[in-house]
Amino acid sequence: MSTTGSPRLTGLSRVVLVDKPPGWTSYDVIRQAKRDLGGKIGHAGTLDPFATGLLVVLLGQATRLSALFMDLPKEYLVTAQLGARSTTGDPTGVVEPTGGDPVGAGDILPVLDRFRGTFWQRVPMTSAVKVGGEALYRKAHRGEEVETPVREVTVYDFTLVDFDAEGQKATLIARTAKGTYVRTLVEDVGQALGVGAYAAALRRTRVGHLSVSDAIEPETLAGDVLSAPAVPAVLSLSAALGHLPRHDVDAQVAGRVANGGELEGGPAGLFRVYGPAGLLAVYRGPKGRARPMVVFPTPQD
Repeated sequence: MSTTGSPRLTGLSRVVLVDKPPGWTSYDVIRQAKRDLGGKIGHAGTLDPFATGLLVVLLGQATRLSALFMDLPKEYLVTAQLGARSTTGDPTGVVEPTGGDPVGAGDILPVLDRFRGTFWQRVPMTSAVKVGGEALYRKAHRGEEVETPVREVTVYDFTLVDFDAEGQKATLIARTAKGTYVRTLVEDVGQALGVGAYAAALRRTRVGHLSVSDAIEPETLAGDVLSAPAVPAVLSLSAALGHLPRHDVDAQVAGRVANGGELEGGPAGLFRVYGPAGLLAVYRGPKGRARPMVVFPTPQD
């Protein structure tokens, strides 16, 4: 394994889809990438160490797109263990059975209906949200208990896909907007059923249009993979932003875009701006009067 960045990757900007294994922190993945690749590296949304699945790793100028990818909808496959509670809402905490009566799939389905749409959700103590200038998880590790804030969240879909009646395990798919805590969703379902629940397993399967089925293992995140042709996990900025409308400009307007100027004539919302040399920026705003969200110092492919 290389301990320095490969010279071939100097100036390379890519979005890389990584399948995070259990036990790794999101920073473990980034640290591995920095050790093997060097250069500027970031990600678009963390996963808890117990969780697995899609981590969007950003190289070079792609790090400027972190907020854009974090705003995309997420999809998770979660296993809810009913009849027990965990101090952390997941298997890493202290788990205690509740002694509740077993439930059936028919009991679960109407409860899931309550957790679709937009509603208020209380932030868990194990989150990185700061209260009094300090992350909640640090307070939790010291055994402190504070009233956590509530946030408005959106759940687009919450579906039961399998149920193990004997083991009291429900396999669920949750499609959510940014900032939704799936562990808390599971705990709320357990509370609504009167038996308690925690997230025994959690896997992020999609971030917007990006799928974990295309992802690579973090150990294979190396220069030869990134420079190889036709690797589904490695996306140019144009490909990674392919879900956004494209707006082309001439050389004169391209100069204005490079300086972050207001743009007339583009579509409403978010869109990509291309000049003769390639991808220049991502703009957003009302139709005909958009401002830059991200401007790249050099045109991208």
